Amino acid sequence: NMTQGNDFERIEELVNKGISFQREGKHKEAITCFDKAISLDENMNGEADPNLLLLKNNSEMKIDKEE
Repeated sequence: NMTQGNDFERIEELVNKGISFQREGKHKEAITCFDKAISLDENMNGEADPNLLLLKNNSEMKIDKEE
């Protein structure tokens, strides 16, 4: 299944991008990346990888502290 391979690469790309944003302290941008990765992962596997949810959660907690 070709689309699955592409989706997997896309997820990996989004996660890497999200992590870069996190390092730069751009947590809203990071969450956008993780959200896209999460919805691709859910479409592909029926549920999102817990690590993705954890990454997103880390950024959300950072934003909560800032506001």
